[in-house]
Amino acid sequence: MKKIFDFISVNKYYRMEDSELEIEASKWKIRGYGSPYSNGIDRNIIIDTLLRKDNANNSRYAIIISVFALMMSLVSLLALY
Repeated sequence: MKKIFDFISVNKYYRMEDSELEIEASKWKIRGYGSPYSNGIDRNIIIDTLLRKDNANNSRYAIIISVFALMMSLVSLLALY
């Protein structure tokens, strides 16, 4: 159950290590997140882009709510019989 909430939670990006964020950035082809001054990554660029990507695809919330409503309807129908 915790994995489901981690999947839909936005905070998952803030909890990731730099290496995990780099993997996500390369997976979604996010560019320009390197920092030449610190020889590291700019976490804000990656997280901001990932959040925009997630907000553009909020259909998973609608799917979860719809499945929950369908299950509740089925339970109530079965309770009537």
